[in-house]
Amino acid sequence: MADFKDIAERLAGIVGHEYIKTDPEAVNDYVVDKMEPKAVLFPENTQQVSQVVEIANSENLSIVVRGSGSKMAMGNPPKSLALVICTSRMNKMIDVDTANLTITVEAGVKFRDIQARLATQEDRCYLPLEDLSTEADEEICSDRSHSGSFLPIDPSSADTATIGGVIAANSSGPRRLLYNLPRDMILGVRLVTPTGAIAGAGGKTAKNVSGYDTSKLVVGSMGSLGILCEMTLKLLPLPEKMETMLISFDSFKDASELADRVFNSRLIPAAIEVMNRTTYTSLKVEDAPEFEPDQYVVAVGLEAFHKAVNRMVNEIGKMAGTLGARSQASFEGHAHQRFWLAVSDLDSTLAGKFLGLVKAKLNYPILEWKGIFEFSDRILSENKIEHAILAHAGSGICLISLLLDQGDSASMAKAVKVMGQLLGHSHEKGGNLVIAKAPTDVKRNLKIWGEQGTDFIIMKRLKEQLDPLGIMSPGRFVGGL
Repeated sequence: MADFKDIAERLAGIVGHEYIKTDPEAVNDYVVDKMEPKAVLFPENTQQVSQVVEIANSENLSIVVRGSGSKMAMGNPPKSLALVICTSRMNKMIDVDTANLTITVEAGVKFRDIQARLATQEDRCYLPLEDLSTEADEEICSDRSHSGSFLPIDPSSADTATIGGVIAANSSGPRRLLYNLPRDMILGVRLVTPTGAIAGAGGKTAKNVSGYDTSKLVVGSMGSLGILCEMTLKLLPLPEKMETMLISFDSFKDASELADRVFNSRLIPAAIEVMNRTTYTSLKVEDAPEFEPDQYVVAVGLEAFHKAVNRMVNEIGKMAGTLGARSQASFEGHAHQRFWLAVSDLDSTLAGKFLGLVKAKLNYPILEWKGIFEFSDRILSENKIEHAILAHAGSGICLISLLLDQGDSASMAKAVKVMGQLLGHSHEKGGNLVIAKAPTDVKRNLKIWGEQGTDFIIMKRLKEQLDPLGIMSPGRFVGGL
């Protein structure tokens, strides 16, 4: 390997001297699990990324990709770290085609900026109506013209995350119940492979591939297979009405029964979240001052036509009443959006208060959700570990945050033990547990990606074929890939 000063000069020749950081004090802000990179680069486009990766591959320099940093706590500590490639300058919206409900963006575009741009865009084409009773230049359109569109993805840290980080982490939230996962919104991608080649897959239409849809391969790969630079995604028109219902119960039995009754009805909510009181109070909801949370709170998100939302509010309210709900409240429009943004930002809210925060994401068959919630709540309470618990009731996902102080070694030891028990229970029920956030020193005692599945063999082969030198996020993914 050449002297790193010479390599840094070559890299600076690609991105510009002002867009590379090598000073120890400057690169300290880009530490990954206490590992400091030799240099941090800020390429402007896909071509610059390609040239940088080509040099890294020839010099065997390990790379970790970073957007806003909202997902950097995920994964194992890297085996090595030479370069951090930051996508913050790759922030262009290349093609906003709301007439065809697609958008093409670079990886560094903030998710919130995409939503803000789309909300102001027309999402309906005017249709010329030419017949005997209509002038040729006269046009008609539905009442929903000019209403805006949106990207139907509901990631964590939606206020700060970049779209590249969202896709690379396959990050989703409560409203995946209605809108599915980020991978379902991908139409096409453009990425830089570990050798520096620029590759593309998919396109602007839904039926644009024959055989394997390889654009999905990079979704959730955590930067281990290449650097995602551009992507084309599906859009949807903004719902006519958006409303949130909050319902509190003094027992989990009643709270979970409400969720089950909704699922067994013909109603189609956007989200149904069941949480403990600690989770709700951490959200700091200000739009429902009359609402009184009890031990458990059910939050129901509704996004549809006016009549559909009104019907769902009415029927769910009646269901809650028959189950003895202690308090109910609802709000719509901007208040609805503020609430779900607070849910999305819960991780950062808790991390700012509890420096030893350990967060786990449990997945399991949907029918097991009540048993998983009760088991988790009980075992954490028995171990006297303060916790926030939030279940995506209809998606088979439960998020658990252990609210710990960083210097409390006794509580950390208990947390490691409890996480092992939760992993074992989830695996027994056909699921798994992934550690989404934990102090670096604690990570070494945890199975960050849970138990390996039978698909690990295929994942390993793909990694070996696409990244034979292992320079992309080395060791951070499943099984140390």
